[in-house]
Amino acid sequence: MRLSIKHFMLLIIFSLLGFLYGIFADYYQEQQEHTAEVILGSLQDDMSEISYLLSKDIQDKKGVRTSRALLDRAVSNNDFIKAIMILDDQRVLLTTDPRYRHAPAKSAVFLDPALSAQEQLSDNKGFEGVIRFYQGKDLQKLTLVFLFDKQEVATYLSHNSSKFLINFGVMPGLIILLIWLLLSHFIIKPLERLRQYAYYQSEIPKALNLRELESIRSSMAQTFSRLDNEQKELFKMARTDSLSGLANRHALNEHLKRLIADASRKQEEFAFLFLDLDNFKAVNDALGHHIGDELLQQVASVIAEVLRTNDFVARVGGDEFVIVLHDYQSLTELSNVIERIQDRLKMTWLIQEHPINITSSIGIALYPKDAQDMIGLMQCSDIAMYEAKKKGRAQHHFYTEQLNVTVQETIALDKAMRQALKKDEYQLYYQPKVNLHSGKIVGAEALIRWISPTQGMVRPDVFIPLAEENGFIVELGQWVLKEAFHQQKAWKEQGIDLPISINVAAQQLLNDRFESQFQALLEETGVDPQRINLEITEYLFLDQSENNFNVLSRLRSRGVSISLDDFGTGYSSLSYLKKFPIDHLKIDKAFVDDYNTPDGAVFLETIVKMGQSLNMQVIAEGVETEAQARYLKQIGCIYYQGYFCSKPLPVEEFIAFYGNHQACSV
Repeated sequence: MRLSIKHFMLLIIFSLLGFLYGIFADYYQEQQEHTAEVILGSLQDDMSEISYLLSKDIQDKKGVRTSRALLDRAVSNNDFIKAIMILDDQRVLLTTDPRYRHAPAKSAVFLDPALSAQEQLSDNKGFEGVIRFYQGKDLQKLTLVFLFDKQEVATYLSHNSSKFLINFGVMPGLIILLIWLLLSHFIIKPLERLRQYAYYQSEIPKALNLRELESIRSSMAQTFSRLDNEQKELFKMARTDSLSGLANRHALNEHLKRLIADASRKQEEFAFLFLDLDNFKAVNDALGHHIGDELLQQVASVIAEVLRTNDFVARVGGDEFVIVLHDYQSLTELSNVIERIQDRLKMTWLIQEHPINITSSIGIALYPKDAQDMIGLMQCSDIAMYEAKKKGRAQHHFYTEQLNVTVQETIALDKAMRQALKKDEYQLYYQPKVNLHSGKIVGAEALIRWISPTQGMVRPDVFIPLAEENGFIVELGQWVLKEAFHQQKAWKEQGIDLPISINVAAQQLLNDRFESQFQALLEETGVDPQRINLEITEYLFLDQSENNFNVLSRLRSRGVSISLDDFGTGYSSLSYLKKFPIDHLKIDKAFVDDYNTPDGAVFLETIVKMGQSLNMQVIAEGVETEAQARYLKQIGCIYYQGYFCSKPLPVEEFIAFYGNHQACSV
């Protein structure tokens, strides 16, 4: 069949246009898929980071709710996330959007690798990850679910669709009208250049003479430029911390991969610094998160300003920064750089008219001596940073293998200590309190002992400080109260109506639930509050707040007596002795041991007379010899406890001792 020139030209035109449209459509689809992959990858990076942070912070399933602020920030910082949920199997523990109260079907959050990124985003409601944490020795798992904001995703993916359809819907008609004029010179050749530009994305063609083709050229240039900018922006978003403008964990990982490969090849060293702001939580709690966020922005700016151009800094957590330093000649030079950073951060920051003073603690790990990958460097520097905090904050500390051993031992002790409570390995021993004049036992102090089936007796000075440091002392102290209350009741039923003294840590006493739990124990056991003596230390008075005073006053009003333990070894002040409701002063063993020196004797006599003047009973601890007991009796001290009468005894031995030795005479 022969074609007319008109039909032939139209066929050529439509063929060319169809070919060009196919190329554009293919490229557009490819770009859309690439954009979808970037979006999905960004969400997966956020999922990994949040899972890591939650795994560090969560101690048990009840503590999940404390992570609400972290999840809310993640949702607000990522336009593609509709909501975040934490599930225990199919039970919703926490959700950032109360409209989502039920766990989505597994099929709706399963990322099928056989599907494209666009299909994943359009077909699925979201995707899920895993939060792993240890509760004791047991590995616990929770499900972290990201729910897509499909409207935002669809809007983002279809941003250029309208212009694309308009251009390629209108242009064919215009080209058909213009083809009759200058087919060869003004259409075919320009279209070929445009085809090559569309396919290869080579140099942008020069301006065309025909307005319609120039419109296509300009539209293509704008579209490609916009897609390229969006791709770069997504690339930047995936590697930049939105608050501080610094690199994020993903960018840090990429930088370290390149740096480790280069350092390994050249056999060079670099320093990995983990910087944490001291007491930053207090700033958020006292002034609000908006002040804290602005402070972080200024801190990030100062750190970046102090560092050299070839150094690297990233924000990896709330107030946590990672700094990578290389090209230093010695550890002395490295320390000078670190000190310069810390000195700059010590200044007074003025945030919205609020003067804020902060310091920083820095842990340093060296590649390749301490670790050879990011995870290892992060762990080592994190250990070193916490050691800097333990040594008083505002310091830096280098990682050592011995430090790692110590940390691992501490972690093992922490787990064993918590498991011991579940396995009923703790016992209460009781040490008699004795009247120096009559020699009679007038009370007993409950002292916790840990009887490990593998290690035997674990000294209290080994696990009690750790329990106070990690907060376990609250739970452990509640167990001590319960055991002591039941023991007092049991003794009373046996005819031994002795007051029991119980040590209470400051953390436990100031806990919001302490008073209600204390009252519940009184009601449960029926113990007379006047037979309960709570022993506190001077550390409670570091903050002589109205709350501390009110807590002690309310306990005292119930009939409970208050003893000040280890008097003279801590924050000793006559002001709190006068202000706070204290019934007994307990003289620390260190002063009793020093009784036979002039200074020691004066100190003991002064405490006894002061206690008498304030109408407080004075009890000497750690009395081991008859000479010590005689001296204490001579200066007017009425009560004592110590090995001179008896060491702390298990319940059965104490009962036997009480029955056989009613008097420990001097």
